[in-house]
Amino acid sequence: CATAVTPTLADGLAVPVVGPHAFEVARHYVDETVLCSEKEISLAVLRLIENEKMVVEGGGASGLAALLPGGALDRKELKGKNIVVPLCGGNIDTTVLGRVIERGLAADNRLCNFTATVSDRPGGIARLTELLCELGASIKDIYHERAWLHSNVDQVQVKCVVELQGLEHANKLRKALIEKGYPIIWKTLEEH
Repeated sequence: CATAVTPTLADGLAVPVVGPHAFEVARHYVDETVLCSEKEISLAVLRLIENEKMVVEGGGASGLAALLPGGALDRKELKGKNIVVPLCGGNIDTTVLGRVIERGLAADNRLCNFTATVSDRPGGIARLTELLCELGASIKDIYHERAWLHSNVDQVQVKCVVELQGLEHANKLRKALIEKGYPIIWKTLEEH
């Protein structure tokens, strides 16, 4: 029975039908199959690059993705056990790898995306960037928008992508922006 194939980071696993030989071998050794999200796979690829200095394609990192915190195999009965995870396939295009790394950083809250409304007077954007600097956020991308706003004519929306150290740092930045009076739209990975 064939299934629909959709684009995925784990393209090596995206087949409409498992071949008869592969199925015959696997059916004797596989007790369960689980699904991993694109977010989990990109985070697994990132963890392997950072911690093991290994470049593994999405399909090859899927086993680890299932075991990471929040993954389908992140189960109490597996804690403390020796688990073997085959890591295979380094056939990943460098441009795709760059996108996977960015998605992994976003999944890890080390790359965050938000929009802040600031004064369109001289120094408005500078005050925002000074605050980002004070809080240790490194600006990866910044863009301001005037034309499509439905707010005061003396305001501008500033779209920022910042590099952070993780979830705690992201929460600290978000709280500080709100406390300083910036109307913000904080975008999570699920909203993109």
